[in-house]
Amino acid sequence: MTNIHLPDVNVTMALVTSLQASLPDFSRIVDQLGHPSPALRKLGLVHWENGRFETAARTFEAALSLTLDDPDLWRDLASVYSASDRDEQALTAIRTALELNPHSARSWQALASIADRLDDAETAEEAYRRTVALDPKAPAAHLGLGLLLFRKKQYQEALAAVRNSVALDPVNGLAHFALGHLCFITCDFAGCARAFDEATQLTLELDPPTRKKRARALTFQTMIEGRVREALRNYNEIAGEDCEDLDIIVRDAFSVLSASGHLEAAAEIGRMRLAQEPDDPVRRYLLDAVLGRSMTAAPAEYIETYFDQFAPQFDSKLLTTLRYDGPRQMTKLVAGHRTGFNHMLDLGCGTGLASEELLRLGPTLIGVDISSGMLTEAEKRGGYTELVKSEAVAYLEATPSRFDLIFAADSLIYFGDLGPILRAAADAMVQGGLFALSIEVVAGDGFILQPSGRFAHAPEYLKAVASDFTILETLEGNIRLEAGRPVAGLYVIMERR
Repeated sequence: MTNIHLPDVNVTMALVTSLQASLPDFSRIVDQLGHPSPALRKLGLVHWENGRFETAARTFEAALSLTLDDPDLWRDLASVYSASDRDEQALTAIRTALELNPHSARSWQALASIADRLDDAETAEEAYRRTVALDPKAPAAHLGLGLLLFRKKQYQEALAAVRNSVALDPVNGLAHFALGHLCFITCDFAGCARAFDEATQLTLELDPPTRKKRARALTFQTMIEGRVREALRNYNEIAGEDCEDLDIIVRDAFSVLSASGHLEAAAEIGRMRLAQEPDDPVRRYLLDAVLGRSMTAAPAEYIETYFDQFAPQFDSKLLTTLRYDGPRQMTKLVAGHRTGFNHMLDLGCGTGLASEELLRLGPTLIGVDISSGMLTEAEKRGGYTELVKSEAVAYLEATPSRFDLIFAADSLIYFGDLGPILRAAADAMVQGGLFALSIEVVAGDGFILQPSGRFAHAPEYLKAVASDFTILETLEGNIRLEAGRPVAGLYVIMERR
């Protein structure tokens, strides 16, 4: 309590005497309750409700000087400190309240709000969860937790929390607004539109980006219901002044619906897009993926074209939207086995996301990628000894017995049959070298081409085809988000025999 100074008891009693003389109601409360502290608290609450935060704080401090062990008074003091931007004092006061009574849901809620305001997400999350555990019917705590998890991109749990808040307090426009955004991210488009409409009815005006999202939600939902062309015909009318270019809507609809498992609608859109540009390798391959056609690898033409187009937005999309953290996870695993390498290869280096982490493990780092656009971004990032434009297997086959570390983060997901690339990698490595890789996983004993255009592999399949390697370590993890849901993956460290 070093940053909170309570008045001397004699000073407080002089204040009480003055208030009794000037405020008959105050004097009456003191007489009724037999002690001035509750009267001071009631007076402080009046000041607080009328926005006189500094006066309220002084009044609560005076009350506490007479009743130091009252947790409710400490909570009140914390709240007015927070309202007047006295954040450190607010934290001290609310923690004192919780030391006196750790079973108060209201005090945990206050701590959550103060910590949230200070961007202390860890403390805020714990406090929201304690609040909900003590009082499951606290809508503000459910909403606060949901918004915090929303910011952390834990969308499924955030959605559940916000839905709880809406069920408990159905007239909170902000809760419906948050619910609409979460429903959109998790591809509940009908729920998204309903939530935004409910927010509007509760007098919460939608901003232009949200209105655009609502129009997309209604359009995508109509597509899911099997009326793709009707959805496109009606889009401009639904969106009004907020309408976007229809080609962008069609492109994004294909991506979103394929990712969220609405494959019939996605296939119809994919056929429409391919009919417009029949020679486009990206549209052709992604339609094949949605249709579930059997393939052993993504065509090189697709990978090159797609990532050339994607390169300028790649880092922002992957790191911010999809929460991709593969390079850091994999280099941490590698460092657990070895930290000194003479010749490292970043296979499928992309924009060079792994370069900074890898350079901590050795001085020589070559980056290889088939996309010139991605290599341009990697060159801007720097750190590579050499950058090479090449298809992965071709490069490995042309570079025998050279590398003591091959690092392939998010690269093998474009190969179904891993046999050729694993044999080529083995030939390109020195004995005892490490091969770090990541895969998306599927149950069974083989591999599948997913609607995303990426392959998923069974761990047992990887073991079967990695005959030139000894698997040293595997780590299950979430590779990225897809339609707001985590994608299960596996990080693998193997040693060349």
